[in-house]
Amino acid sequence: MDMRWFFAVLLALSPIAADAQTRPLVVGQSFLTDSLDPVQGVAGWALQSHGVAETLFTVDRQGRVVPHLAESVRRDGEAFVIRLKPDLKFADGSPLDAAALKASLERATRENPRARAQTGALALMALDAREVRMRPERPVAAIESVLAEFPLAVHKADGTNVHMTGPFRPVEFRRGETLRLEPNPHYRDAGARPNVTIRRVGDAQTLALALESGEVDIAFNLAPETLARVRARPGIGVKSTPVAYQYMMLFNTAKAPFDDPRVRRAADLAIDRATLTAAVNGGEPASGMFPRVFPFAAETPRPTDTREAAALLDAAGWRAGPDGRRSKDGRPLEFTLTTYPQRPDLVAIAPVVRAELERVGFRVRIEIVEAITPQLQAKRFDASLWAMHAAPGGDGAFVFEQYLRSTGPSNFMSFADPALDAALDSLREIDAAPARAAALREIERRTFVSAPIAYLMTPVWHVGLSARAADYVPYPSDYYVVRADLRARP
Repeated sequence: MDMRWFFAVLLALSPIAADAQTRPLVVGQSFLTDSLDPVQGVAGWALQSHGVAETLFTVDRQGRVVPHLAESVRRDGEAFVIRLKPDLKFADGSPLDAAALKASLERATRENPRARAQTGALALMALDAREVRMRPERPVAAIESVLAEFPLAVHKADGTNVHMTGPFRPVEFRRGETLRLEPNPHYRDAGARPNVTIRRVGDAQTLALALESGEVDIAFNLAPETLARVRARPGIGVKSTPVAYQYMMLFNTAKAPFDDPRVRRAADLAIDRATLTAAVNGGEPASGMFPRVFPFAAETPRPTDTREAAALLDAAGWRAGPDGRRSKDGRPLEFTLTTYPQRPDLVAIAPVVRAELERVGFRVRIEIVEAITPQLQAKRFDASLWAMHAAPGGDGAFVFEQYLRSTGPSNFMSFADPALDAALDSLREIDAAPARAAALREIERRTFVSAPIAYLMTPVWHVGLSARAADYVPYPSDYYVVRADLRARP
């Protein structure tokens, strides 16, 4: 008898090994899905992050778009033919075939405007058991990237239940509190994965304490000020990774003082990005919308020029008084800067942004709100800090279509630039990577001039790990926190 085989079986049957899988691995993080239906708002992103939802294509650790549920996609005139991998199943055991994929794409684009932001409406036809012909209403060049974006997460609606294809499936959901998961038995290597509980922990200090006390095994995105204390605790590790996210400041262009592009440009120029990276002990100053890991990103960090900022404010009629504070027609140059605790780095840099802007005569109040997205959607803000993965599908068109097209579903800034819209229309026709990168950089350059957004910094995130989760390797984004390779030590 092969004794290695004997001991492997013995270990698999032992109570310790079994407990490693049945005792949940607890993930503490600042966000939790609002819905178990991926077509609701940005739930597709959260469910993908939770290991429940998947897309036809995905982005690997190097930022490359690669097939996932799809085996391939090929052009067919003005349409595309998506070929699924064989023998795919939803978490309820039903097949993910061409008919099911057609129903998923139809429902996503019907129910969620984010899902049709790049493609418009879709004309769909199942060609056989594994192939779907998809004809978008609008031209699409980077189709693999579009099929990797969260609004098109593959799912099956079955009455009040929605089934997905990820390595985990929901067992219990308490909105705003916890999501309990079990391994999806119809996913490969299901027996190797532990049960998982995701706990929403909104406060950065509470998250660090929960890790230290053993209440959580994976503390995702620890605040910088907690790192020294956490690292000093025996049995706890911290792994840090640069991420493909960008921190930025959104301006409400429909409200004074940011209805004037000169004021927006002045605010952008006033900020020394190096002070922001120092405040969070890592990261690098932003060069633009995209972290510099992407080939279409600008290379030069955004400039700081307080003299030019002051000149722009003077030209806009905001004059400095003896105390350096500016006013116009008896009104002070003031605004409220909004941020939110789910991104602890943003809370840390808010007072630094305030100090930088007050150097050129702004008066800045800071508010921290628990639910930032509804506030942005309702346009109840002057300027807001925001964290965003600018290319979740590996292509830069996503963020411009969603946030900066005049009709974009996430255009919180009330920004409209017909020339930028026309440039986005042209981008849909550009296939070649070098030409596409050049077009993206030109679109980005337009945003430097009109300044609806001030790009701030590219962060580094920190993940705290208990001994049970010591093998966990962070992904360079929060799109894949809970993954198929998640394992628990005894």
